[in-house]
Amino acid sequence: MDLKTDLKLKKLDEGRYELDVRGNTCPFPQIFTELALKKVGNATLEVITDNPPSARDIPIILEKKGYKVESRKEEGYWRLVISGSN
Repeated sequence: MDLKTDLKLKKLDEGRYELDVRGNTCPFPQIFTELALKKVGNATLEVITDNPPSARDIPIILEKKGYKVESRKEEGYWRLVISGSN
């Protein structure tokens, strides 16, 4: 697996990025999210997933690490908006 091609990270604007992990099952959405968070630093990261366990588990795991996570169900997927760790 080539993480460079699998990590679909896109800059939306200054301080805001989007990671599309649709089509991936556990544990990959979590792994890709953590890799993306390292790349974007203090920027806000929006993660798009269509995997229900990931939509449930990623916010719990990241909130325990000090991130603020807002989860929204959209048409056929979830959008997780992740900002700043303590």
